[in-house]
Amino acid sequence: MRQLGLLGLALVLVVLLAGCNAVPIGAQESGTLGVNDSLAGNASVTNPTSDPQGWEDGFWYDESLNVTTADGLSDAELDAVVARAMARVEQVRGVEFERPVPVELVTRSEYRNTMPAAAGGGGDTEASATLQAAATEQAARYEALFLVGESADAQQQQSENRGSTVQGYYDTQEDRIVIVSNSDPARLNEVTLAQELYHAYQFRQVLVSTPVPRNMNDDQVRGVISLVEGDANFVDRRYEQRCSTDWECLEDDGTGGDGGADEDGDGETAASTDDGPSVHMGLYLLSYFPYAEGEELVHDIYAEDGWEGVDDLYDDPPLSSEQVIEQDLDAESDLVQEPDRSSQAWERVDVGPPGSTLGEAGIATMFAYTLYDDRNATLVSREDFLNTDANGSVNSSNPLDYDLPPSDGWAGDTLYAYQNGDQTGYVWHTTWDSDADAREFADAYRELLRYHDAEQVDENTFLILQGPFADAFRVTVEGKQVTIVNGPAPSTLSGIHDGTANASAA
Repeated sequence: MRQLGLLGLALVLVVLLAGCNAVPIGAQESGTLGVNDSLAGNASVTNPTSDPQGWEDGFWYDESLNVTTADGLSDAELDAVVARAMARVEQVRGVEFERPVPVELVTRSEYRNTMPAAAGGGGDTEASATLQAAATEQAARYEALFLVGESADAQQQQSENRGSTVQGYYDTQEDRIVIVSNSDPARLNEVTLAQELYHAYQFRQVLVSTPVPRNMNDDQVRGVISLVEGDANFVDRRYEQRCSTDWECLEDDGTGGDGGADEDGDGETAASTDDGPSVHMGLYLLSYFPYAEGEELVHDIYAEDGWEGVDDLYDDPPLSSEQVIEQDLDAESDLVQEPDRSSQAWERVDVGPPGSTLGEAGIATMFAYTLYDDRNATLVSREDFLNTDANGSVNSSNPLDYDLPPSDGWAGDTLYAYQNGDQTGYVWHTTWDSDADAREFADAYRELLRYHDAEQVDENTFLILQGPFADAFRVTVEGKQVTIVNGPAPSTLSGIHDGTANASAA
């Protein structure tokens, strides 16, 4: 059931908290930006009496600015750069801003100090219980994808990633942009500013009428976010190209490091080089999906149908990562719902509605992360995941490819988290396009268990004795269905999902 109106709260929070974390470009020049051949240099050009595309708040898109950048920007200089950047976004994307957008420039340390803390206890009992249940379900998702183990704090790791990688974000609640600089005093990356300005345009003037389902699952949110970020990234890319050929633009040198995905062609994890924590590459790869695959989707739609074709996507946005990866907006996925078959000792975590959908992007990330973790092996080849040229260099405009063999053929999944006191477990139901796809995923998943030093206990049961993912796993295949049950020990698996215990109650 679809509704017309504002995007759901979950989508807003994802964009608000994730921010834009594309890798910064170039090094910011100090001194004063020079004068180029521009509309402003033509004495016959005057400010318009109306508000045409390519002109905002007294500045043309091609206007030169006398801006000193070495000591940061004064308020007047920042206002001028923002107004010109708005005009340039209008020129690149063919849109028109209805009103100015407030912009704040902060250093990375300032951003880290003002980031919202991870949700935890406190407050009224009901709210705290809901937050705790959500945290438990989130932890189960990341554990199931072999990204963050039980002993680690997934929310804290996400927060640390944001603190190290976010370059800017549009705050939907306060209707303002925050640009995060790796320099002190803070200096502005104009291309990052352009992307956030376009996000402001999207949320103010487009997404308010985009049809989305109620209570979107994680993968549906990821599909819509892929359109939002893919469109903005494509605008960002075209803006950057104009900076290289036609315009003079302000750039932050990124000396603090951004923890971005590897774009140097060496396949190594790029962690932050400042005083902040290193980046968790697995979580980063999962969050980077909308930027990489979303931009490719928008690029191809634009190549075929222009901006009109891209605009049409907002009337019928992608609602799964599969649709984005396959570029097939008609691809359908199954909502895999299963009754609670746990014993009375185990309780299904209910966040209303219960269950998470990890999607094709999540499963692809699970296998791709083996390229970046601390082990001396991998289950995915560099050539499968990294888009490289003949020389082996990674394509900077489209570095990652989430269309991987073990995740190809995904048709739906639901993961349910379970609790028994301090013990946790999960049941992960997946469905595939064919029996062969199901077997391929199951075989690859068993290899992933062995990759993490799992011992095979019986035909379907595996046990990891130590490490962050020490647990028992049962993997069963029935036709197109693959079910994975996780628990602290082999003896607990039947209590979590034995097929009979709570069948009558369900």
